[in-house]
Amino acid sequence: MEKIWVKRQIPSIISILVGILSISILILYFHVPKKLIIGWGILSWILGVAVIKVPIYQLLIVRFLHPKLSNKWLGIFNGLVSSMAELGSAFIFFYFVLPENLTLPQIIGFGLAAGAVESIILPFMGNPLSGTPVMEYTENLSKKSLSDNRLNWMGLFERIIAYFIHIFSRGLVYISKVTGNLLPVIIAVIAFAFADGKGYYDLLEKRDFADIKILGKFYFFLMIIASILTLSFVFSYRTLIQ
Repeated sequence: MEKIWVKRQIPSIISILVGILSISILILYFHVPKKLIIGWGILSWILGVAVIKVPIYQLLIVRFLHPKLSNKWLGIFNGLVSSMAELGSAFIFFYFVLPENLTLPQIIGFGLAAGAVESIILPFMGNPLSGTPVMEYTENLSKKSLSDNRLNWMGLFERIIAYFIHIFSRGLVYISKVTGNLLPVIIAVIAFAFADGKGYYDLLEKRDFADIKILGKFYFFLMIIASILTLSFVFSYRTLIQ
């Protein structure tokens, strides 16, 4: 039984190693300060998720909005809360804590830290939706997925997509802060909200994410979001440095 548990954790371990390796390269090869990634990047994620997003989700969405709204609107509100909390926290750090002018590796490192700490924490925190209206359904999904190890490996794919979403959504926030152009941050907020909101809506609708085809379609949607954020950042950053 223990060997089976370890085998199922291999994709999560690889995801964590991807984050650690990427951070190590940024620190050792590109000389990104450790404090910027291991310190400010991680603290920004903690502020956005643990301090802002989770309390608002529990107090506003779960207790107040769930009895009143349809699943579609719950998904929209959840996506916006998630997006505004995490990217709002990033903006606070860009504006008040981090240096005025960041290099490209520093921008990437700040966002990468959020993806890395999320990858490290998620395997050890059990059901992150425990105590919420979708708790029972997500626990049933988890039990169903135990019989198909392919779903665990697809989870690795999701984590890699999440790295791109974390990095380039925060990168767009930084570009808006530096240039005063609101378009990059608007793209970031909307795209991030779509990603989290669609996931929550699908859970409310009881989409069978233990079905590899349904899960694959959702991950393809996330890949589109990640691609939009990445291309938007590349275009905006090229405009910034010209």
